[in-house]
Amino acid sequence: MARPDSRPSRRPKGTVRLPAAPPGPSAPLPTEFLTGPRVFAQRLAPTDPVVWRYLGVVVLSAVLSGVAYAALVRPSVTLAAEVAGGASPLLVHVTNAIGGAFLAMFTFLLMWLLGWLGAGRPGRAAEVYGASFALLPPLYLLVTVVALSTSQQAWLPDAGALAQAGTDSQAVQRLALAGLARTPAAFLLLAVTMLGTAAQCALSFPAFRELTGRPGRALLGALLPLLPALAVGFIALAPLLFQR
Repeated sequence: MARPDSRPSRRPKGTVRLPAAPPGPSAPLPTEFLTGPRVFAQRLAPTDPVVWRYLGVVVLSAVLSGVAYAALVRPSVTLAAEVAGGASPLLVHVTNAIGGAFLAMFTFLLMWLLGWLGAGRPGRAAEVYGASFALLPPLYLLVTVVALSTSQQAWLPDAGALAQAGTDSQAVQRLALAGLARTPAAFLLLAVTMLGTAAQCALSFPAFRELTGRPGRALLGALLPLLPALAVGFIALAPLLFQR
């Protein structure tokens, strides 16, 4: 009895391979959000939703936010260590930077959640607000440069006040913060934190309107996060604001 042929059959010569599927549309760069939120949303709409798509921009902005705050209050920490001793200045600088970065990340999460509640799933709040953080890194770099270039004469407390504070490191630090609160760097950081957050929410409105097709939902997506995000920014700058 003949054994069946176990060799694989060859593909007929006339068979035509199907062409590979074309790649899907590419997502816009986060910087495109700044030049045209509506066009950004038009390019984002046909792509698959990816909540972490612009997370790198958010992390970069958060890190630079913490660095800017630490650079601004650095002289007060250093002066307190020199005059009254206490905790290691380096440790305090790192703590200030991490604290500032944490609050910036918390702000993003707050904007994402409240934006999602306002604009709904079609608004893609995580991506819209994530891309909006592209506005902040150059501004935080500017704050850092201004803070590091601020002269000692612009914030140094009066010698009599320092003598009265003695070895109380907290009192020395409060005196230095009161002087730093009046510097251009402090004003610039306050402006970037408050006005930058307001600009993020304002720029998100046309993007939400394009994605949802509903102006009312777009307005909710832009307004619901505004006051809570501003409150977080106020809390972050409270050590400076309350020294004025």
